[in-house]
Amino acid sequence: MLIIIISTTRQIVMYEFNASSNNIDGWENYHDISNLNTCGAIRYFGSSNSQYYSISRIIFDLESHSHIIVDAQFLSIDQNNQPEIEIDSYAQSYGSVISSSSSICGGAQPEYLRTISIIHQHNRRTVWIYIRQQYGGLISLKLGYIKCQYECAGCIENYDKIYQKWKLHQYSFNQKLITYSDGWTFQSNYQSKFYCGHCQFLYYSQINYQTYLPLHQDVLIKFYKADSTIIIVDYLYGKETISNHYYIEILIRNHQDPILQLIINTQNPLQSSNIRDFEVFYTQPEIIYKNLNEGCLEQIDVKCQICQEGWVQDEFLDNCHPICGDGIIQGQEQCDTLIPNHSCYQCKYSCVENCQICQFGICLQCIDGFVINSNFSCDPLCGDGVLTPYSVEKCEFAVNGVWDGCYDCKFISIANCKTNYFSICLECEVGFQMLENACFPYCGDKLVLQLYEDCDDGNFEPYDGCYQCKFQCIEDCNICERGECILKCEDGYEFVNYNCHSVCGDQIVTKEEDCDDGNTINFDGCFECKYSCPENCSDCYQGICLECENQYQTPILNQCKQQFYCGDGLVQEQEECDDGNLQAVDGCKDCLFEQNWVCITMTKDSLSQCAFAKGPSLVINYLNMTQNKQYISIQFNQHIKIFTLQPLSETLNFELSDIDKKYWNSSLYIIQDVGSYLSFGEYIVEIEVYKLLKFRPRLKILINQKVANIDNAILDVCESQITLQYPNYLDETQKGYSQSLKLLNKYLIYSLSGITIISLLFGSGELFVEILAILQFQQYLRYINLQFPENLDIYFSIYDLITVQPLLDFVHFPQFLQLIDIQSNQEYSDGKFNVYKQNSSLIVNLSSQILQCLLFLFLILLLKWIKRVGYKWIFCSRCYSYLLELSLYINRKIILKISQYFYCILEDLLKLEKFMTFKGLQKALLLNGWDMIFKTLLYTRTYYQIFSNANNIQTKIKGLKFQILEDNFSFSYS
Repeated sequence: MLIIIISTTRQIVMYEFNASSNNIDGWENYHDISNLNTCGAIRYFGSSNSQYYSISRIIFDLESHSHIIVDAQFLSIDQNNQPEIEIDSYAQSYGSVISSSSSICGGAQPEYLRTISIIHQHNRRTVWIYIRQQYGGLISLKLGYIKCQYECAGCIENYDKIYQKWKLHQYSFNQKLITYSDGWTFQSNYQSKFYCGHCQFLYYSQINYQTYLPLHQDVLIKFYKADSTIIIVDYLYGKETISNHYYIEILIRNHQDPILQLIINTQNPLQSSNIRDFEVFYTQPEIIYKNLNEGCLEQIDVKCQICQEGWVQDEFLDNCHPICGDGIIQGQEQCDTLIPNHSCYQCKYSCVENCQICQFGICLQCIDGFVINSNFSCDPLCGDGVLTPYSVEKCEFAVNGVWDGCYDCKFISIANCKTNYFSICLECEVGFQMLENACFPYCGDKLVLQLYEDCDDGNFEPYDGCYQCKFQCIEDCNICERGECILKCEDGYEFVNYNCHSVCGDQIVTKEEDCDDGNTINFDGCFECKYSCPENCSDCYQGICLECENQYQTPILNQCKQQFYCGDGLVQEQEECDDGNLQAVDGCKDCLFEQNWVCITMTKDSLSQCAFAKGPSLVINYLNMTQNKQYISIQFNQHIKIFTLQPLSETLNFELSDIDKKYWNSSLYIIQDVGSYLSFGEYIVEIEVYKLLKFRPRLKILINQKVANIDNAILDVCESQITLQYPNYLDETQKGYSQSLKLLNKYLIYSLSGITIISLLFGSGELFVEILAILQFQQYLRYINLQFPENLDIYFSIYDLITVQPLLDFVHFPQFLQLIDIQSNQEYSDGKFNVYKQNSSLIVNLSSQILQCLLFLFLILLLKWIKRVGYKWIFCSRCYSYLLELSLYINRKIILKISQYFYCILEDLLKLEKFMTFKGLQKALLLNGWDMIFKTLLYTRTYYQIFSNANNIQTKIKGLKFQILEDNFSFSYS
């Protein structure tokens, strides 16, 4: 039954975690044992050794729901250990699916990927999850919930009231850090629990609660109690003594007092208890109508005179019945539809055809021989040998127990069949013939079927141009074009690139070959079908060595053996070079290359020639620091290459001295990678440190493979260090404080905005000007070109609210600028202007002033219209005569108060006209003065840079022209 509810009820995913995102996302870590680790290609959050790890997280503000669904994937390393999972301190039992048991991490024992799914009955607005496991971790987790079936408040289903009527009155102690709540009297004493993500519980011996309830009948109190201490809940209508813990519910029936008063204290004054997530629900009073005929519109005594729309009157009983079949569920109707074979019959739920057990029109079990489909209807069981007429079954097993042209109880469509009867083909299409109830192309009928045949000559003779309806040339033909042979090669030749070439290695000697020994071994007398001398042989005849070269012995078994000697000027296999001496600082010492030297041997018997070649160097530059992330540039001063297939980026290693790896993270961004071809290698390294330091950390960069330049000069230093800045790390608590301050500033800005709007409505504009000037001045503080800590960056981000960019986007002003080819190429200045993406275009920056001018013009026209309407229709005798007539029906004092209040509002609006004068324009210009000066200077600075670059380009062009004229003059003179 639970599976049916889940499948037919809306499921909502409200939280997801994935360790591959490299973010722990609010999970609390017990004793910092858990980390984000990597096993093979799998990223997980947990322990990389045999220790037990524990993590927890709390999630707030869930919508009304009846169940929660947890789908998670875990990694178990070197052993099949199941994780322990608790939801709201309830240990969960679950089934799991092991999807892999291979050696993922590279160890001797296998690793296990475990997928679990938990469905837990739950209706609280807060939930916490606690996980404990040994040697492994959490890969991913998805938390979803099932909404209440009738969208009721709190999913309260334990009481006889119709649970749609329960309404939430107040929700207290529902945040991670408990703050003061209305109606409560208590001492601020809290306890933090790890199993709920370090959430706080109110620790008390006695607390008092008082609140005013709206008109109500019953009251339901719910809260979470974290221990087994006995407490007493005292209310006006009795007391409740509670000894259990976890979920607590107290129902107070027929609560008539408008004030709900509670005194919660421990039975033993020396003991204390913990509480959080306190909720108060209530129901509205029931309205009882006497002798009410349902569906009646007009009634006299107990007799109905006129029924409502959708109801029909019973002439004998004088009451109303809903019309069954109008598609509207009313009265005692359970459903209303006239669809044949539907689950609704005569406006009552009934089972669909062939259904044995159903509930609310949903079939749960079919009769024998039928199965439930995805639409909860009953289909015949395919394969039982019983053909059900007038159903989705078209065929079934034959008598002999095999399929007879039937697949999935439907007749198989026979390809290329012109006329068929059930699963039997009676006639094939033209060009096809029938073989065993199937249509195949008929080869030999001289009809060419484009999809199946190349040709059809009506016979089956080979090598006549067409065989078995495929083009075919004569034997050993190399070029065949639609059955015609164009070229055929002789023995010992092969057809390559439309020509016949001799085949070397087939042991057939052609006129182009000296020999052919059937192999590709060098120095064996015949190589690539040409006679070749053995290695180091000076004179040979047809592959046989007659005399060896100098420093080599007389041929033995047709091979010349070399005598090794360093300094003889001959480069042997054991030597890198040989310059004929053993001196140093000439590029070759002891027959080995020296640093920053490159040696080559022109011919086999010549000395090694060495030249000095400066090797490439590693260039490390510190770029900047954005919040807590520091960026370092890695470059080389020359074009470089490597000698392996593995890119250079995969062999770069980074280390931070005196800092544990779990407290920092590095990311490499590739601008231009280095491979076997020459290129300028360029990389950006991102370093983030997760703790505050009293010293500036040093970053060590290691290159773990051989790097050389175009002259094959090797990189001299493969290790470099650079000192980083102090990290601006903020933990979750500090970030929470910063966000709280930002939120407070946000509410302050909203409050000031509301005050200014109210002052404008009452005709006072000075306060609006002053407040806007103050906020505008504070906004410019964030452009100070200094490295701010992260909490100050969070504080300055609130000033994005002061901009008019959302209003510009609402009126599609940026699209208008793009239409006239403005703002198509945005250029940002350096420093904080680049951080906040401050555009240097003057027209784009003055968009807010342009919008203000348009708004100023609109207000002028609006005030003139209000003034004309006021004098023509309000401040006239006709309006007063209407008021006098109205006073005959309504109290005159009320009419007088309303007219005076309306008069004052219009008078204040007309006062705003004084701001629409030249003085008002002066105030608007003064208000925008700082902003316009700031944007003009920014534009002037950018324009100066462009002008300087243009002068440099102009100077280079003039120099180039002068050089060309000088070359022409020299050529003419010569």
